[in-house]
Amino acid sequence: MLFELDNTRGAPPLYMQLANALEAHIVGANLAPGTKLPSEPTLAAENNLSRATILKAFELLVDRGLVSRRQGKGTFVRSRPMERNLPELGSFSEHIGNLGLRPGSVLLDYAVFAPDAPQRPSSAFPVSFPIVMIERLRTVGGTPVGLQRLIVPEHVAQKADLTEVAAAQPDFSFYRALREAGLQLAAGEETLRAINAEPLEAEQLAVDPGAALIEVDRHSRDSSGQLLEHVRARYLGTHYLYRVTLTHPSNGGSHEQNSTTALRTGGGYAHRADGVRPE
Repeated sequence: MLFELDNTRGAPPLYMQLANALEAHIVGANLAPGTKLPSEPTLAAENNLSRATILKAFELLVDRGLVSRRQGKGTFVRSRPMERNLPELGSFSEHIGNLGLRPGSVLLDYAVFAPDAPQRPSSAFPVSFPIVMIERLRTVGGTPVGLQRLIVPEHVAQKADLTEVAAAQPDFSFYRALREAGLQLAAGEETLRAINAEPLEAEQLAVDPGAALIEVDRHSRDSSGQLLEHVRARYLGTHYLYRVTLTHPSNGGSHEQNSTTALRTGGGYAHRADGVRPE
């Protein structure tokens, strides 16, 4: 794979030129996640560059979230970051599907808790409410990207037929189940914070302990203001990009939140270390 690089004085560093050329190739050729890139020796020989330059270019692509490095196996294209509109009140499945990607899930836990039950998880619902909790591993194209805990009042779960069998389906969408039951979400509040993966989370997501995660805490309500769900999810920082456009109050606007894109969630890339565990 030969690239035209500028060796003249004042030109950008060769490793940066190579990283940009590789990124353009990945995007332009629409390389699928998992595609293996040429090895360091091959790129070095074909472009008359040192292996140190190739390595630095690959490291830059890792930082951009474009590729992952697997020790002893090579460098592979990874799923593009999920980009998501912050005001958007939609499900994970709908968002990923709209990006042309394949959403999925693996049921990790399903439980019903009576009021004041022992080991009842904390939530935004009063302790007098019986609740249903489901925990799922969320995937994109079969690759783990996040962990999600959904808590709903038991009467909402019953109306939406949120059974353990239903929740275990790989294509199950809670928001779709709500609509089919005649329940409509009208508004929600979402809080984001940066955290690091704990050992069990890291194992489930196939990353190193301490890898960067984005925690999303969401409360969603119907048109009457009734709380229908409390979701707490933790997504890989390399796979989620949130962009917020701000307007100054002096311009007649308050803080205005606009969109950005894949992996909520296409277009931009999160500048974070990859965190993928070598195989």
